[in-house]
Amino acid sequence: MLQLRAGLCLMVLLGSNAWAEKTAAPFPDFDQQFAELDHRLFDLAYNGCDVEAMRDLVSEDLEFYHDVGGVTLGREDFMESFTANICGPDYHVTRTLVEGTLVNHALHENGRLYGVVQSGEHLFSIVRPGQEPQLTGHAAFTTLWRLEGWRWRMSRVLSYGHEPIEDWQARQAEQEAQ
Repeated sequence: MLQLRAGLCLMVLLGSNAWAEKTAAPFPDFDQQFAELDHRLFDLAYNGCDVEAMRDLVSEDLEFYHDVGGVTLGREDFMESFTANICGPDYHVTRTLVEGTLVNHALHENGRLYGVVQSGEHLFSIVRPGQEPQLTGHAAFTTLWRLEGWRWRMSRVLSYGHEPIEDWQARQAEQEAQ
């Protein structure tokens, strides 16, 4: 019986090492590459209201699920929403990643990287011409990046937990006090 237990423990330990190797970052700069995609998507395209850069990062069959705004299906509907609601003529919305929250998980099929699930938290501000940005809210996100040909494109998005900035700041202060 002791040998059976020792054998099972050895199998579990060896199996956990193999699992860890398979789930580790698939290449050395994996997190850096997907942090760069987040930067291109938000800091350049979203914050810069760069419609063409945004279009290039979005899959044609995008599914975008928002806990306040509902569902947006397809690149064209998303682009309409982006230009009307984020990059309006009287204001635009900007996003700032909450430091330390960006996490990337590789998705493989038969040993081939085909997708990445990226999640994190971000803060939003409204920017009006001639005024300082006004920090307005906080939310969480989960994005599926899918390799289409040789390009990474945003394919599925969950945008949730939207809350006024005051609620988020109060919760942050409470956590720091503990």
